Amino acid sequence: MKKVLIGAYTQIPAGSPTTVLERALTSVLKPMLTYLHSHTSAVLQLYLSSFLMEWLEKNHPEMNMLIGDLARMGRVELLTGSYNQSVLSLLSPKDRANQIELNTTWIRKRYGQRSKTLWCYAQYFNPIYINTLALCCIDRVLISSHDAIRNEDYLEQPFQMQELGKSVQIVPTDSAVGSLVRQFAHSEITFPQFMHKLKALMHSCTSSFCAAMVNIDQLCQGGITEEETVELFTLLCSLNPSSIEDTNDPNEPLKRGYLPAGWYGHDCQVGNLAFFNDLFVKDESLTYLYGRFTSMLDSARNYKKDKDIRKRLELLLQKISQGGPYVCDANASMLRSSVRKLVWRYINEADSVLFAVPDYTYPVSTDYDADDLDEYLTIGKNISSVVDAKGGSLSELTYLPSLYNYGDTFAPLSGFGTSQSLHPPVPGTKQRIFTDVFFPCSVPVSEYDKRDTNTTVDMGRTTYDLSVLDRRNTEYLVQAHCEESPLLHSSISIAKHFKFRQNTVLLEVTLTNTGDEDIDCMYGCEMPLSVDSKKQTTSFSVMEDRKLIAYEEPEIVVDQVKSFKIFDEPNNTMLSLLADSRFTLLKEDYTIEYKTTLAEEQLYQHTLYLLVWPLSLAPGEEQKHTLGLRLERK
Repeated sequence: MKKVLIGAYTQIPAGSPTTVLERALTSVLKPMLTYLHSHTSAVLQLYLSSFLMEWLEKNHPEMNMLIGDLARMGRVELLTGSYNQSVLSLLSPKDRANQIELNTTWIRKRYGQRSKTLWCYAQYFNPIYINTLALCCIDRVLISSHDAIRNEDYLEQPFQMQELGKSVQIVPTDSAVGSLVRQFAHSEITFPQFMHKLKALMHSCTSSFCAAMVNIDQLCQGGITEEETVELFTLLCSLNPSSIEDTNDPNEPLKRGYLPAGWYGHDCQVGNLAFFNDLFVKDESLTYLYGRFTSMLDSARNYKKDKDIRKRLELLLQKISQGGPYVCDANASMLRSSVRKLVWRYINEADSVLFAVPDYTYPVSTDYDADDLDEYLTIGKNISSVVDAKGGSLSELTYLPSLYNYGDTFAPLSGFGTSQSLHPPVPGTKQRIFTDVFFPCSVPVSEYDKRDTNTTVDMGRTTYDLSVLDRRNTEYLVQAHCEESPLLHSSISIAKHFKFRQNTVLLEVTLTNTGDEDIDCMYGCEMPLSVDSKKQTTSFSVMEDRKLIAYEEPEIVVDQVKSFKIFDEPNNTMLSLLADSRFTLLKEDYTIEYKTTLAEEQLYQHTLYLLVWPLSLAPGEEQKHTLGLRLERK
């Protein structure tokens, strides 16, 4: 007799907008669970992210009561996982166990059920989990049999897997079902076609075991309605699904098998990655973010004294470890600025806690991005920042009263959404603040493109010599020498002096012609900032003829600017930039187009502000510019 499992899962990470949660609840969760309670005796495997469960507890307690009733009746079997949606392989064994135990305990206390089945966030599995699962009394792992990187399917029957003397049961879910859900999510098939193919697939299955797990987030991505959800689960429940405990024949031992480390299922965009950790080879921003987490982990764990501070730091570390920024699925969590900003908020809070401890020396120089160059962290009363030798720039800029990092300027790798930007960054590169560029006078500012090496000298990839000028780590000097090129016709030295004050970052730039030929080109200072906004586009204001003129276009060039202001309304913060000489300002919002659970969205990443001056230098001459960027509550 064929044994059938059915299930549903949603992986909405912390930091997602409330509309994403409401969509999943209204379109799928509520009609699915209501149908299950009223019309059938089927058993459903269910995985919910802790972020969703906590939101239900606070905003829709009746749904948590319904899930609890179904769990006590044995009609819903809840799957556990990492509490903060962490990718478990990125954590230490102790932290892996802690994440699983936190989630299992929450489920037991709220729903009255002790889960013994693991669901891996993003369906990334590694055999190193098995020892941790044994410690947490987890008996099995429910995961797709489809390797997303190699596009191959593994064993279709449950099997016993051993690693270092510990064993766990691997229960593979049907790859063909996952593929159909993905096709519906991407509008490759309509819902009637999806149902027709799913019905034919389930009835034509000749295997003695079939596990049909559907991704709730992808169903929402495909535009499913409440009525269609009921139709879908009416079909699935008609297959007489059983408990996961009954999948094994007690009279027959499980066959042995092995599931290698890999990225499984049809949930995530994998782009051109060769394996999951390839992300930290190819994407500079995510490498930097993960480096901030691991360095914070070391610093926090080295603090041993005050018990209350240690507990606070441990809580922050758990939240920082969430995997949402590293995964691009139906929720587009990698591309959602709100998901990354939440992680940055916890990182900056932990920075502030450790920096304020009187009997602990917090390291100020660390190689966060594994490029063999130390970055320098400076924390003041209202501003914290990281000075980077690469590009002679700032990798972070955080306003501490709001814990908002304006330096979270993300440029995803190719294959993770599309952009129609006119002045796009190089995919996968970290966009740092106050980097230097040179381009010909013949190229209009409106046609600026730093990806074109024939018309642009981008110093953002150059390593500058970095010196700390004072003991308080508030002043830095970065210097670089640009050799003669077809564009510059001469060599030029760049010296930048950063000064950090209570609410202001001061920058003095000195450009010196060190060659034998004249230099005649345009000099630009890139200032990409991630500004929060309640509107689709960000705006800024320029003082003209004693009047403050607002510009709300997504892309615009404004001449003869000496200062401009940016109002971050959600954080009630005003950013003001003042220069000692007038410049041409190019502003463009950088967004990524991606179909999410809500619809086709333009997901904001950051705004490029390019300040441009003409540069004409005879041999030995120099040109100076002074900038001040001020952040303050309005």
